Amino acid sequence: MELSFNSAYSYQVGGSLPVNSPTYAIRKADAELYQGIRAGEFCYVLNSRQMGKSSLRVRTMQRLQAQGICCVAVDLTAIGSQNITSDRWYAGITYTLASSFHLLEKIDLGDWWCQREFLSPVQRLDAFLQEILLPEIAEEVVIFIDEIDSVLSLNFPVNDFFALIRACYNKRAYKSEYQRLTWVLLGVATPSELITDKDCTPFNIGRPIRLTGFHLGECAGLARGLANKADNPLAVLKVILAWTAGKPFLTQKICHLVQTNSEFIAQGKEVTIIEKIVRSQIIENWEAQDEPEHLRSIRSRLLHKGDLSVKLLTLYQEILEQGEILADESSEQIALRLSGLVVKVRAGKRYNKPVLKVYNSIYKLVFNLNWVKEELKKLNPSVDFPEINTQPTSSDEQILYDHWLDLVEKETPEALLKRFRQLFIDGKNYPNPEIEAALYRIVAFLDNPQNFKYILNRCCTILINHWQRRSQRETAIFSLVDMLENASPRSRIIASYSLVVRRLQQLRQIFIQSEEFLSLKRLLHVVEPHPKIVDLQTDIPLGQLIRRYPYLYNHYLMCETSSYEQRQAIRDLQTQQQREFEISLSQYATYLVRQLHASKNSPRIVTPLSNPTLLSDRELYDALKQFIGKVDGSYSYRDLAQIFLTRTTRTHSYKDFKADLYEYLVANIDPKYGNNYFNKRLERQLQDTFPESENLPLNEMLLMRTCSKLFKFLVETPEHPNYYLFIDLVSNLGVVRTMGLLLKIALLSRPVKPHLEKQFSLLFNYYESQRVEEISWLVCSLENLNVALVTNFGTIDLSFLERNIQK
Repeated sequence: MELSFNSAYSYQVGGSLPVNSPTYAIRKADAELYQGIRAGEFCYVLNSRQMGKSSLRVRTMQRLQAQGICCVAVDLTAIGSQNITSDRWYAGITYTLASSFHLLEKIDLGDWWCQREFLSPVQRLDAFLQEILLPEIAEEVVIFIDEIDSVLSLNFPVNDFFALIRACYNKRAYKSEYQRLTWVLLGVATPSELITDKDCTPFNIGRPIRLTGFHLGECAGLARGLANKADNPLAVLKVILAWTAGKPFLTQKICHLVQTNSEFIAQGKEVTIIEKIVRSQIIENWEAQDEPEHLRSIRSRLLHKGDLSVKLLTLYQEILEQGEILADESSEQIALRLSGLVVKVRAGKRYNKPVLKVYNSIYKLVFNLNWVKEELKKLNPSVDFPEINTQPTSSDEQILYDHWLDLVEKETPEALLKRFRQLFIDGKNYPNPEIEAALYRIVAFLDNPQNFKYILNRCCTILINHWQRRSQRETAIFSLVDMLENASPRSRIIASYSLVVRRLQQLRQIFIQSEEFLSLKRLLHVVEPHPKIVDLQTDIPLGQLIRRYPYLYNHYLMCETSSYEQRQAIRDLQTQQQREFEISLSQYATYLVRQLHASKNSPRIVTPLSNPTLLSDRELYDALKQFIGKVDGSYSYRDLAQIFLTRTTRTHSYKDFKADLYEYLVANIDPKYGNNYFNKRLERQLQDTFPESENLPLNEMLLMRTCSKLFKFLVETPEHPNYYLFIDLVSNLGVVRTMGLLLKIALLSRPVKPHLEKQFSLLFNYYESQRVEEISWLVCSLENLNVALVTNFGTIDLSFLERNIQK
């Protein structure tokens, strides 16, 4: 089975994807629509534009036709909606059905239609279904009506059309042939917009199909097209999704831009390069670059709604300013959702209830507060909307960020620390009045105090990122963190400043209790210029050892709200520390192997450096022997993984794969231990892993998800019932063989390695305040895992060790 990425295809920006397009992402809606149709239900997919409705229809029709079901798609825009009579509109639908089902050879449709002039147009369509279509076609029939929202432009009512659909379902009770007829509607509208007569609406008996944005697990296949453009295509795709929130059109477009961009994306550079592409090719001068049209269509749906436009913009402004608002089913909220600009989610950050929020970061930057207020003025110039400089906006935040970005290049750390104290601690007499005024506006009008921590954290990050890249400036980072945590205002708060300054102090206290500040404090142990020399008996908290484990940085040093600058800085640190450890381990391991194989009469070998691990020389050699040597006398773990993956090409189903995976994993488990306990637990775990997929063929995503599940099964914190399993493995197999078991899983799918790192970061986080000497088993595990990952996923040439480790 080929699990490597494939770049031999291109992304399609706009329009329906072809049936066999490799860039089609299967979502929950695919299964829901297919299952609804097979159950004979009336289904409707009503969502904003460019969410993949037509592609979903094409793919679903193909699946149904493969089952022998007759399908037809009626595109109402092709029939027309401007200046068309009801007679011609219904005739157009009837002709499309007759033509698609090859019935024109059996009936003169023109004569048939004219002979029934005594019937209304909708009655003639009904007669066609009953007298022609169903008698002539013995198979199941599915009629897809696409672009249903075009009926809103017709100059005659279409309640009768929807009543006809409902009647088809009612007739099933006494006309069995109607049980073979199923309807599906797709478009950009709400049921209440489409039909005003609630007594004859089919929507109250139908099944709504909800289309959501892509999740990484659904669209990981998109990364294949980026294989020759990045070291880590999945990491690139993850950053793209962070920008688009999974909007299909934008996700495909940015993937296309990356694929056609000349710059290669090295490991750790994903955030920086993707942001540059998004800003330069989508956001900046967006009206000129919006091809195919996407952002302009969103703007049109907001601004071309007559009196409703002011309500929509005002509602959107509220969402921008507050971050989210409680969701309801008001006509304004529904219309705003159908524009595609906002999305309804089950729970927000402020409310544990359904909320509306801006769909993604791109929309937030294009349709920002400045844009909203300008458009409101154009629509209603008589209303005096607040000026931008009297209320806090994202521009005030940007003023602060730009200020520190400018100063950090010019001033010494000492001068910057003095400024930082004046602005954020003292809260007054700052040398730049316009900066102080921007901060005051933010503080005075802040709706949610929790939001200030993001602003203060980014200001800190701008300074820290600059200082950590320059030697002998690390002490300034310690001073900044200490100032935030312990400093007090140096002067009495006078009445004129009291309210804002006191609130500023309260906001600082909120910040130093936050995950964001905890991440900054953890970072100190990584950037410390002269770390302590430690061993397994050291009487210090585990958290102070984080510098030693770069593979934990992404999860332990970051929180969900870390800014892109902070994430990039941590990834740079990770790359640097990882590289240093790889070189040190390679040099010392080479010395160690030579030393152990040297005879008594051999010249003395000079030690190049100290042991870079906390393991003894014997323990390090055993680890190297386990992770790069031949564990069964013939093959290394890497060889065994490759042999196993090659063998899975003959696996017919996911169920068979799980059976093979069980044998692969228990092969190196001591039978005395495995047969008594572990093997049964593992077998049960695999049986319970995605049982709904057992008859499907194995694919890359199933493999990744299975490996991820195994990591969660094997490595958990004490808060989880499975925790004792990891302790039991370490106690019975030993640390080295336990890490070997985890390595066997990681080698099956490289993209799943971060899942293993995350599980150990959770363990590290749980024990971070505990003394090293009390948890030597965990430190020993962390050290061995570090060796395992470097020797199997690192960049250093270890061929000498591989040749000599078994001798």
